[in-house]
Amino acid sequence: MLNDYCGYIDPSHISSKLNQETQCENTCTGILNDTSSQTDTLTTEKENKPYTVFPITDAEVNTTLPFLAIEDLSSEEVTFYTGLPNKPTFYLLYERIMSNRKTVEPETGGRPQKLRGVDEFFMVLMRLRLGLLTQDVARRFNVSVSTCSKIFNKWIDLMYEHLNFLVAWPDRETVKCNMPDSFKRRYPNCRVIVDCTEIFTETPQSLSNKGRMYSDYKSHMTWKVLIGISPNGVITHVSDLWSGSISDKQITKSSGLIDKCEPGDAIMGDKGFLISDMCTPKGIYLIVPPTKKNGKLTKHEVEKTRRIANLRIHVERAMERIKNFRIIQGVMPISMSEKVSKIVFIVCALCNLLPPLIQQ
Repeated sequence: MLNDYCGYIDPSHISSKLNQETQCENTCTGILNDTSSQTDTLTTEKENKPYTVFPITDAEVNTTLPFLAIEDLSSEEVTFYTGLPNKPTFYLLYERIMSNRKTVEPETGGRPQKLRGVDEFFMVLMRLRLGLLTQDVARRFNVSVSTCSKIFNKWIDLMYEHLNFLVAWPDRETVKCNMPDSFKRRYPNCRVIVDCTEIFTETPQSLSNKGRMYSDYKSHMTWKVLIGISPNGVITHVSDLWSGSISDKQITKSSGLIDKCEPGDAIMGDKGFLISDMCTPKGIYLIVPPTKKNGKLTKHEVEKTRRIANLRIHVERAMERIKNFRIIQGVMPISMSEKVSKIVFIVCALCNLLPPLIQQ
């Protein structure tokens, strides 16, 4: 009846009443014969399981067993609950974070933790992917609401620190070697495709903050973030979150995107990115759809707009992957303002572990 990660249980700890009930059940030979084949099948499957099983260590003797653990899920269910492509990716990511954590912060003892480390990691990913409330997650994992909140904040800081390698700015040669043919024919110097997205949040009490965070485009209080992807669809640039009233030009300048580009590179964006005055002095080209003159576009401008739109669609697909993590789909509490930038960065890092956007 127990999960396979519970480890060895001393029979002397089992009550005599339970032993008597077990003996009575063992006399039901008919039931045992019917279930023997099923037990053998389950045992064989567990022996052939290629994934790592994390047993309870001495420091985790008093851990609480959740209703749902990562060992209970199939690969398809792992994608649904965590947003990761499969179970081996989950284990590799967890082992990397824990190895870096132990190197920087050696274990010094203390109170026994409520959950195993792998269960805590699974709980955080589950909340990011499904957007569950803290009280709901605490009930699922048999911990208090305050403990769940502390675990979430702790792992957000850990993941933000140790997953920054997943959102890296590649050099020019790497971008050109992995550039799809659709970009090579039209815009071979394109280094990054940029776009902004907004996340709804609660209304702050301060009147000055209300004016800063109100977005005319969304007609709501929002946070705004700039996302940049390479031509092959990998997220390479994520800015901090700013108040919703900031312009695309200002957030591009504040995020340091222009400083990352080199002379001869090209940035592809929407009409709202009026950053030619910052790009031209540094020898950076700007690829944006042409604006209307005299209320209409010429035939050549219409064709150029269509070509840019066909290539810019990939950044919209990347945005869709990010929004699939439901924690940023709804209205985020204003109390999460200190963690929201880290949460969006972690979500972008996890999206880079998914299969490529452009299959070529």
